[in-house]
Amino acid sequence: MHRVPAVVVGMHLGGLAAVRGLAAAGVPVIAVHDDPHAAEMATRHARRKVILPIRSERLIDGLLHLARELPERPVLMATLRLPSLLISAHRARLESAFRFVLPDHAIVRDAENKAHLGGLIAGSELRLPRTLVLHGEAALAEACGLRFPVILKPVDNDLGYMQRFEKAYILDDAEALQVRVRAIWPHHRELVAQEWIPGGDDALYFCLQYRSPAHGRLASFVGRNLYSWPPGKGATAACTAAGEHRAEVEALADAFFGRLDLTGFCGIELKRDPRTGSFYVIEPSIGRTEQLEEVAILNGVNRPHCAYCDQVGLPLPRERTSPQAHTWLNSITTRRARHHLRARGLPLPPLRPGRGRAYDAYLRLTDPMPALLSRLALHPRVAHPLRRRYAQVRRLFAR
Repeated sequence: MHRVPAVVVGMHLGGLAAVRGLAAAGVPVIAVHDDPHAAEMATRHARRKVILPIRSERLIDGLLHLARELPERPVLMATLRLPSLLISAHRARLESAFRFVLPDHAIVRDAENKAHLGGLIAGSELRLPRTLVLHGEAALAEACGLRFPVILKPVDNDLGYMQRFEKAYILDDAEALQVRVRAIWPHHRELVAQEWIPGGDDALYFCLQYRSPAHGRLASFVGRNLYSWPPGKGATAACTAAGEHRAEVEALADAFFGRLDLTGFCGIELKRDPRTGSFYVIEPSIGRTEQLEEVAILNGVNRPHCAYCDQVGLPLPRERTSPQAHTWLNSITTRRARHHLRARGLPLPPLRPGRGRAYDAYLRLTDPMPALLSRLALHPRVAHPLRRRYAQVRRLFAR
């Protein structure tokens, strides 16, 4: 059993995957989140659960207080955008209390800003769909000359924006673009319009890596999306290991990550244009794990454990790449996506493209509470006693 704990900040699906992946390797894990009633916080694999404001600078003070309580300097991992940006920005205060690996803060910051993405990929083999930042009327008029349909998104996924508007809008003509932009501008000015790359959600590929400052790339996984919710513009609902195009996607990611001299957790999402076979950048993620992190773990690439071993100085885990591509899915959102496609007469990608198994994002027989709470959508006043009773039963059997 390892003695050095790992602190996982952000308990959505990506945090649940990281906690499970680390605990399976014998790592004591502390889960940090701002919502004690989140279904993911009910996991039995976290030794300790700490409530901190993960979306404000008070997170840093809370983490430092937590580190002072621990006998060993812990490994720190972020699983969400805002905590990763906060940790990166305040790294000077955290470095003496935690172990973590991050590239320069400017790269972490720019990777989360769609207006800066073109500068990040300049000089690489990656392509970016034609993109315009909509600062004012002149830029909006220019955007009306893009090839439609276009996708309209916020520059930086601002929390205030996400609470008021959809994550993205797919717009078929210039008039629809103008109407939507002018409706959003009074509340949020930073928008981008980007030419839409044709193809379904199963044309999306991604590469997840962990890169060590001393040893370079230590873990790499290439996956393919199957379903998103909402379709065409939402989060991944189901994905699997990539078979076809794996080598090409990994080579593009290697070149991009290597050119920027990235370290730590690195990810990139690409979309393959069926007309030309070219891959276009959708978005990178740097300095954090992914919501779909568990698909890599299920297919033998445990990035959180690899990062832990690298930072603690333990032998690296062996990658157990399986010829059977396993699928990771959120059964609720996948069911909605399949119903949407079926209602429109569109083809349904198979949920198990190979001979592998399909694993629900929440449900594990050894860790049932996250699935139970997510399915029942329990009110906090009901969920809290249920979670407390489950903890009592666990303690009883642990005696």
